[in-house]
Amino acid sequence: MPHRTRTTLLVLASLTIVSACGGSTEPTEVVVTPPPVSIAPGTARLPIISITTASGADIVSKEVYVAGAMTLTDTLGATAMQGAIEIRGRGNTTWFMPKKPYRLRLVASTSLLGMPSSRHWVLLANYSDKTLMRNALAFEMSRMAGMAWTPRLRDVEVQVNGRYQGIYQLVEHIRIGTDRVNIASMRVSDTSATNITGGYLLEVDERRGEAYCFNSYLTKMVFCANDPETLLEPGWEKQRAYITNYIARTDTAIFGTRFADPAAGYAAFIDVESAINYNIVQEVVKNVDGALRFSSYMYKPRGGKLTFGPVWDFDLALGNVNYDGADLTRGWHSRNAQWYTRLFQDPVFKARFTARWNELKAAGALDSLQKMVFARLNYLSIVQVRNFERWPILGTYVWPNRVVAGSYDGEVITMNLWLQDRLRWMNGAIGQ
Repeated sequence: MPHRTRTTLLVLASLTIVSACGGSTEPTEVVVTPPPVSIAPGTARLPIISITTASGADIVSKEVYVAGAMTLTDTLGATAMQGAIEIRGRGNTTWFMPKKPYRLRLVASTSLLGMPSSRHWVLLANYSDKTLMRNALAFEMSRMAGMAWTPRLRDVEVQVNGRYQGIYQLVEHIRIGTDRVNIASMRVSDTSATNITGGYLLEVDERRGEAYCFNSYLTKMVFCANDPETLLEPGWEKQRAYITNYIARTDTAIFGTRFADPAAGYAAFIDVESAINYNIVQEVVKNVDGALRFSSYMYKPRGGKLTFGPVWDFDLALGNVNYDGADLTRGWHSRNAQWYTRLFQDPVFKARFTARWNELKAAGALDSLQKMVFARLNYLSIVQVRNFERWPILGTYVWPNRVVAGSYDGEVITMNLWLQDRLRWMNGAIGQ
């Protein structure tokens, strides 16, 4: 069906939407007994990743890798990559869902599906996101907002040990590198006055309890060292003291009496442009995990300021959640959290946010995002059938769905209507 015709029908379609059970903030593992599904020869519309573990071992751990082999074929059936890998589980609440997300580690740095070479990749399952596109939409918003680097992704179908697992997104893993977070990689010997200033890749995530996490001085935000992961191990004491102290000074500057002073306040410690662009992305999709509590990345380049990004983790964004007010199209979310609460008290910061929003609107970024919804719907409309044969949940509540639309088209329409209302509210609220 032509794009315009399908879009028109979708907008006019009537939906039967079942309200999801509200108020639940804890996931409950859903037991699914799907029918056997396989990819018949000649039916592939997405690239296929086939993984075989050694001796058919199950992937049951988020910490321990399992050895295996992977074959990546394109939609014509040609082999694009074949070789040994290691695979383990990943994720927080998503790991407890039937469709599991994974971390991949290749033997050698390899380009996959046109993305820059790396050994490190992620397979996102998007089980609770029945549109299968929320991460892709938010990542595109990040690129349009001008974030320095946004993970690239490709839609793929995945088989593990001969068992079809559905549609996944093959995504670049967030790490320091020329084609990823492009800052200096910290070595244990980098202790000079210049070298000790970076680079550090940090993740704010209060769910993590690993030994390489520390709390900010005032707000007690949980900062975890993603690169170097060894930051809290013996030998790294000087680097650990430096970045811990830098975060403490940032915390103090943001909440100090001179917080708006360009020389002594927050602007002396954080990259303000990145803070604004990051907040715009999080607020457009009203990401419940984006309020500097979970899955929030920052990095500090050598000789530079603390920079917000890259973005990550949007399967519960765009109205796909039933708690913390993130289901509502009205109201701010990340603006009222942690450091942003204070930043928006500065008229200069607020004015810069408004100016940047108007720039993006004038450039057509917000319209482009809505067009992408229907472009992806047409792209996935046929292949999604196989995914939901494997995981028959379109008419089932999956934590923490706001609504159950009952069909794939209905899920996409519901999300798009939410996005339209959200953009309408933000346009009216910004600048007030």
